[in-house]
Amino acid sequence: MRTLVKVVLGVVAALVLLVGALILVLQSGAAAERVKNLVVPRASAALGRELTVQGAALRLFPHAHVSLTGASIAGRPGEPAMVSFDELQIDLRLWPLIASFGKDVEIAGIRIDRPVVNLVRSKDGTWNYEGVGAAGPAKQKSAPSQTEVVVDHFILRDGSVALHDALAGAGAQVAVSKIDLDAEHVGVGQPLSAKLSAALAGDAKNFEATVKVAKLPASVAGLGPGEWPEVAGDLALKGLDLGKLRAFLPPSFTGMMTGGRVDSAMKLATQAGKYAVDGTGKVSQLRMRGQPAEASFQVHALVDPATNAGRAALEKLSVKGPGVDLGGSVTVDLKPQRVRFALGGPLLDLGEVLGAMPDAPKAKKPAGGEVLTPAQRKSLEALDVAGTLDIAKVVKGGLVATAFKARAVLEKGVFVLHEARADAFGGRIDASGTKVDLGEALPRWSLATKLEGVDLGQALTSLAGSAPLVGKTSGTLALDGEGVEWASLENALTGHGALALKDGALTTTDLGAKVLGAVSQGLRAAGKGGAADKVGGVGGKTALRDLSAQFTVKDGAMALARPLAFAAPFGAAQLGGKIGLGGELGLQGTATLSKEALSGIAGRMGIPLKNGLQVPLGLGGTLFQPSVNVDAQGAVTNLVFGVARAKVDELTGGARKKAEEMKGDATKRVQEEAKKGIGDVLKGLGR
Repeated sequence: MRTLVKVVLGVVAALVLLVGALILVLQSGAAAERVKNLVVPRASAALGRELTVQGAALRLFPHAHVSLTGASIAGRPGEPAMVSFDELQIDLRLWPLIASFGKDVEIAGIRIDRPVVNLVRSKDGTWNYEGVGAAGPAKQKSAPSQTEVVVDHFILRDGSVALHDALAGAGAQVAVSKIDLDAEHVGVGQPLSAKLSAALAGDAKNFEATVKVAKLPASVAGLGPGEWPEVAGDLALKGLDLGKLRAFLPPSFTGMMTGGRVDSAMKLATQAGKYAVDGTGKVSQLRMRGQPAEASFQVHALVDPATNAGRAALEKLSVKGPGVDLGGSVTVDLKPQRVRFALGGPLLDLGEVLGAMPDAPKAKKPAGGEVLTPAQRKSLEALDVAGTLDIAKVVKGGLVATAFKARAVLEKGVFVLHEARADAFGGRIDASGTKVDLGEALPRWSLATKLEGVDLGQALTSLAGSAPLVGKTSGTLALDGEGVEWASLENALTGHGALALKDGALTTTDLGAKVLGAVSQGLRAAGKGGAADKVGGVGGKTALRDLSAQFTVKDGAMALARPLAFAAPFGAAQLGGKIGLGGELGLQGTATLSKEALSGIAGRMGIPLKNGLQVPLGLGGTLFQPSVNVDAQGAVTNLVFGVARAKVDELTGGARKKAEEMKGDATKRVQEEAKKGIGDVLKGLGR
């Protein structure tokens, strides 16, 4: 009995000593430091970024675990930590730890609390996560370890992702929050089951995903076709608030949206070694300019993870709202990168859509003019984007175009319309060749337009409110500019054009009445008031025939490359000078009065004119309120000169030679005596 008691006491004493020794070992921090030394260097080497831990402590209750606190993964110099978290808890299997006196550490589970991921884009366009893992240790060629680590559970709680975008010039935005992740049987060769939930761009959770992996590989690097594990799962987006999403996207893209809810459900599956995603989505409760709008779509994607090749498509796309009723499809090929689209529908009101956007502050063009970094521009130039547009009605203010069809291509960062035609104002407009450079701070564009039979009066009335010119016009117009604001665009436009107007009219003045009235005033001053009263008159418009103009555009005006020429009931006219883009007139030239127009003068005076009369003419003011300037003295002088020529032409026979001599003298006398009064001059010529 005593022997038994001694044995029991000995065992108890030994256990007490063992527990005491174990407590001393564990309290010494040896086990915690071993875990820290095991995890930190390996993680740093794998990431290529330094992992730092402020503290490490071992706890036995309620279960054995090591707690690493104040941990972070370094970011780039001058940037916040790429990842930081309050606590990293590593659960340990107790018996191996006790049996080895803290030397043998086996991990049973991992828990991360409140991790924060900072995604930083610098001014050169690069992200802080680029290159992570590239500096990891090379693959060991030695035989693999016979011990496989399987983590029974991996838990992440209350994580978040913040965006820091130096290019956008905005502060950090919390893009994803309340991230919770639960994964079971995390280990090489083991089936993985994981659940993820998060709040996207908001405070309430709205994203859920469940994923199952048939067999978790040791690494995805080097996996070939057929070697990737099978996956399956469900993805759901419930009630994403577009109003809150706007903070993360350019105002020009989302400014028109004042609210809305996105819901989507998708299935993840494996098909013949490729990963497939199929589902539907809708946007409801969308508000555009305070009016309801909606959208719906189907998503189909099939990707080969071994080659990164695949295709994603938005099909049965439909958008309906104020000023827009469009549908179609968009397809994206991943390798090579290619985007194809086919969009169309009954209506696109650009005034409604663009008017829904808030006024943006005027952006100053940066030095060099580029808004994209060289890397971004290179990526943009590499994109292969093409598609078609087929819209029954396109509206922008007073401009209404129907049957709009276009084929658009993105070529090296420049958006080009290779084919773009529409019916407008009773004619046809062809904008093929129009280009927009998407890589500039202020969009640089080149407009190439052909007009066929466009009703100029209808166009001006719709766009400017009144029509100083009417008629059918045809021609070409090529313009280059930057931006879309007319205040800065007007004086920066450059280009050239040629227009022709048949059977038109200037509705704001009667040039014939003005010119003949000036001649009438000259006759009145010369004592021929009776004749003048017969030809003076007031009218409201001028009929124009065969008007043609060629011009260049610069400094806010159209400078005529050749005189503006047209025929009218009074005769014809040729005018040179400039026409401002706002309608300002600065034209000088001549109006040639026909014999028929002068019949009221020449007939009564018995003047046998064989040719018309040239009258110096100037047009000022604007097209809407023109001012007509006629050189009356010059008109009378030309009239007298015409009389002289007619008189000389009447001479025949033996008097011809003398008449020729008289013609020279008469011409000189006419020019000298015109100011003295037409009556005296006519008397001197034999009248």
